[in-house]
Amino acid sequence: MPRQGYAPGYQPGGPPGRFQPPPPRRRNPIGRVLMMLVGLCALLLVGVVLANMVNGTSPGTTPNPADSYTPPPPDMEPPDLPAPKTYAEATEWLQNNPFYQQSVVAPTDCNDLEPVDALNASENALNAHLLALTGCLMRVWEAPVEAAGFVMPRPPATVYSQPIQTACGKLESVNASYCGADQRIYYAKPLPRIFPVELQRQKFLMELVLAHEFGHAIQARTGITISSSAWEQRASTKAAANVFSRRLEVQADCLAGMFVQAVGPSQGLAAADLDGLRRVAYNLGDDVLSGKANIDSGHGLGVTRQRWFETGLTGSTSVGQCNTYTVPDPQVR
Repeated sequence: MPRQGYAPGYQPGGPPGRFQPPPPRRRNPIGRVLMMLVGLCALLLVGVVLANMVNGTSPGTTPNPADSYTPPPPDMEPPDLPAPKTYAEATEWLQNNPFYQQSVVAPTDCNDLEPVDALNASENALNAHLLALTGCLMRVWEAPVEAAGFVMPRPPATVYSQPIQTACGKLESVNASYCGADQRIYYAKPLPRIFPVELQRQKFLMELVLAHEFGHAIQARTGITISSSAWEQRASTKAAANVFSRRLEVQADCLAGMFVQAVGPSQGLAAADLDGLRRVAYNLGDDVLSGKANIDSGHGLGVTRQRWFETGLTGSTSVGQCNTYTVPDPQVR
C-alpha cells in the first residue's frame, strides 16, 4: 500500500519519493516547502517489485449512523486540502490532531456492500464495487472526520487496467493510489496478482487495499499529510525522511484495520478471513516486497505493517490508537 507521493520528476516504477501537495494560496513559514510540492500521489508498490511479483468508544465521538444514511456522491471538485501555516502548527496537527479524539461506530452496517471476485471481475463490475465501497467507507469515516472540524468529501474511485494519466502523473504499473492533487483513488485491476497465490482470492483483500487508500484521503483532509510531508521535506537525511513516510503509511494501515473491525460483522468476515487479511498486511512490507531484510524505506517492514493493522482491527474504536506520530521511531520501523 501506498507511499504518499513522489519528488518532482519521479516516474512510476522508480524509488519512492515524497508527497507533493498543491502549493498553498498564502505565504507562510513553510511556504517554500509546500511550493515545491506539486501533487499528492500515494502509490502502493514500487513498479519493478510489482512486475517481478506479477510475473513469477472514547470521548468526542461519532454518532451512530442511521440505517437511512445516504453517502454524498463522489465529489469531482472538492475543496482545497488544509495546510498548516507554520511548522509548529504542523507538529500540532500530527501529534494532537482533533481527529484523534473521535471514534468510529463498531459494528457499522454495510450490508449493501456485495462481495466481488476481485481477481476475475470485469472492470465495470470492479468500478461498481468501488462506488459501493467508498459509500461504505464514508459511512464509517465521514462523521468522525467532520466531528473533528474538518470536511470529508467523498473521493471518486477509478479502476484501471492500462496506463492512466492522473493529476499526480502517469500510473503505469500495478498500483492502488490516492492522489491528493485531484483527491481521487485509483485501483489497478490486476492488483491481487501481486500477492502470493494463496492470498490472491483472499476475502476482502481489495477492500483492505482501498481502506488503506481511503486512510490517505482522511489524512489529507485532516491536515496530517501536508504536515507530515512538510517535516519529511525538511529532514536532513533520507533515513530521517523515511521515518515520517512510515508514520504516514502505518497510520493508514491502522485506519484500514479500524474500518475492517467496524464493517467485518456485516460482511461476514470470520476469524480465518481476518487471519488472511493480517497476512495481506504483512506481505505489503518493504522487506517482503523487496526481498531485503531490514531495508530502510518508506512504508515499513511487514511485521510493522501487520502490527498497526492489527491495532486498528482488534483495538478500541478510538482513532487515537492510530496516532503514529507520538510513538518512538522503532515502532514504525
